[in-house]
Amino acid sequence: MPFMFVGGSLPLDFTNTVSWHAGPEPYDHLQTPQDLADWAEQAGIPAPAGTQATLDAARELREALFRSFLAAIDEHPPDLGDVDKINAHLRAAMSHLRLTVDLAWGWDDQSSPDLVLWTIARQGAELLASPDLRSVSICQADNCGWLFLDRRHLRRWCTKEGCGNRAKAARHYQRVKARRMSPSQR
Repeated sequence: MPFMFVGGSLPLDFTNTVSWHAGPEPYDHLQTPQDLADWAEQAGIPAPAGTQATLDAARELREALFRSFLAAIDEHPPDLGDVDKINAHLRAAMSHLRLTVDLAWGWDDQSSPDLVLWTIARQGAELLASPDLRSVSICQADNCGWLFLDRRHLRRWCTKEGCGNRAKAARHYQRVKARRMSPSQR
């Protein structure tokens, strides 16, 4: 299944593996360990399919990151429990981070299914601790809940083609409906 990468940042794209995250019926696109491996492959993370435990840990990390980003958007401190979960994943990730002979960062075990967790934990923590955190926005479409970087603070929707078009169509429908109901039109 092709995943959408519209967040402008890998950890935001990871939180966006839930559609309608802000609504009453969110849909989790990570149903199986293979779904997680497929997402990782499409994201450029060479992680093989893991176990149900890897998937459960990924979901836990994703939700802690999502709530922490929402807290930042609302200009509140994140929940301590979420920070603790992110830190637990970050500690595991950092124990596998190595400096390579190319003088670049790399992972000591490129074949581990946890590579996706390490990558997301590290990049998620880096975004939460960076000035770019002020640029994280949430889609303004009802119940969407997708997050994205908006450094110029001009975007309203995760995608113009998706939520933007739905909002435009809804506004058009309301205008047409209002014209039909207008007493001057009768």
